[in-house]
Amino acid sequence: MDVVNRYDEHYFKQHPKAKKKPIEHPYHPSVNIWSIKPRIQMNAMKQQWKDFIIFWIKELGYENKKLDDVKIVYDIYHPTKRRTDPDNFTPKFIHDGFVEAGFLVDDDRNHLHSLTIRCHVDKENPRTEISIYMGDENVQL
Repeated sequence: MDVVNRYDEHYFKQHPKAKKKPIEHPYHPSVNIWSIKPRIQMNAMKQQWKDFIIFWIKELGYENKKLDDVKIVYDIYHPTKRRTDPDNFTPKFIHDGFVEAGFLVDDDRNHLHSLTIRCHVDKENPRTEISIYMGDENVQL
C-alpha cells in the first residue's frame, strides 16, 4: 500500500483538480470489474494502471532493463476470504506498464514464457508480490 500511497501523492500533484484515487488497492482489478465498464472508463482504468506501473518501475530504478526470456509469478493477497478466480486477475495492465517502462522487452510469447497467478488472503496487508525468473536469476518486486 506504501507504493500506492506514494503514487497517489505523485498523481494529485500532477492533477490537482482530481478527486478520486487512480489506484484503489495494491492488486490488479478483476477482469469482471473492468469488462462491464463503458469503453471510456475501461481505457481510463487501463491507462491509470499503466501509469502507476511506470511510476513504480522508475522508483525502483528498473526502467530500461529490457528483461527477456522470463517467467513471472504473481502472488495476489486479497483483504477478504471472498471467493476469487485467479484467471480474473490477469495482469494485463501491469505487463503494459512493464513494457512501456522498458522493464520487459515485450510481453509476447517470445519474451514471456510462463505466467503463474496465485490468490491468497491477507486481511492486514493486501498486496501483489511479483517474482520474475530469468534462467538462474530471480527479480522480486
